[in-house]
Amino acid sequence: MPAEATLALGLIESRHLDALLAQGRPSLDVCARILGWPAGMPRGEAVIGRIHLGSEFCETLIPAAPQLRHARDLCEREGLGLAVAASTLSDHGISALSPLLDLLPTGAELVVNDWGSARLARRERPDLGLSAGRLLCKMIKDPRLPSEEWGRLYPHGINSGSFAAVLEHLGIGRIEMDAPPFARPADFRAGSLRVGVHAGAGFSVKGRACRTGSLGQAPEDKFTSGQSCRRECLAYVDSLVRPAAGSDELHAFQRGNTLFYAHSPAMIAAVGEAVDEGWVDRLILMGDWNENRRSH
Repeated sequence: MPAEATLALGLIESRHLDALLAQGRPSLDVCARILGWPAGMPRGEAVIGRIHLGSEFCETLIPAAPQLRHARDLCEREGLGLAVAASTLSDHGISALSPLLDLLPTGAELVVNDWGSARLARRERPDLGLSAGRLLCKMIKDPRLPSEEWGRLYPHGINSGSFAAVLEHLGIGRIEMDAPPFARPADFRAGSLRVGVHAGAGFSVKGRACRTGSLGQAPEDKFTSGQSCRRECLAYVDSLVRPAAGSDELHAFQRGNTLFYAHSPAMIAAVGEAVDEGWVDRLILMGDWNENRRSH
């Protein structure tokens, strides 16, 4: 296990966070039982050290102030670190994020997925830690890939000098990554950057149109941006299956505007080896009880 395990809860009802922390800082075994993790996910007596709250994929799901206060107070009581995860934000989203920064204690983190959010935090709350989110770690992550050669054509570029210069300018020393299909331990080496890897599932692609939210729309309004949001994505998950899927194809599912894929045992093993090598110091566990309670 890495030095720290983080539970990424997305935007959830407060009662679920209360249940997780009812007996203090939860172990991985407790998280596995409450969140219904599938076989192969990490388990053990190691405790969670940090909570990530918020959506990386939709600015409509920025935490409300009462929810953030509740999470902050629980984390302070249990000695847990706290981070707010933000998606790629429009001007409207930046305006919604700005007042939330005042609610975060010194030393809390903000996971940013655009440069505007990073500049906002550096200007208004320089005492917060900044992490570059996985939307800023570009790579090929298609669950339909038939072999590793396809992914090797376009590896991530987080070791490039230009990218490192932007992160350094913004005071970002940590990046979050997904495990790509056919992952190898060396994929998680990032030079001087500290690396957190999302475990259990990764994202392949996101857009502005919400597939689930389109179900109740008139035909001419389906699959467009700017829909009124009823947060259908918190209750429904679309399982995606291709009739001609190959044996190496990963289980895929869609939540809202984002396509995800479940990790294979080989991918989980590659992440574990990267942890053992010291290239990964944070494991970010997907606390999405809706998807994880469904059979794959």
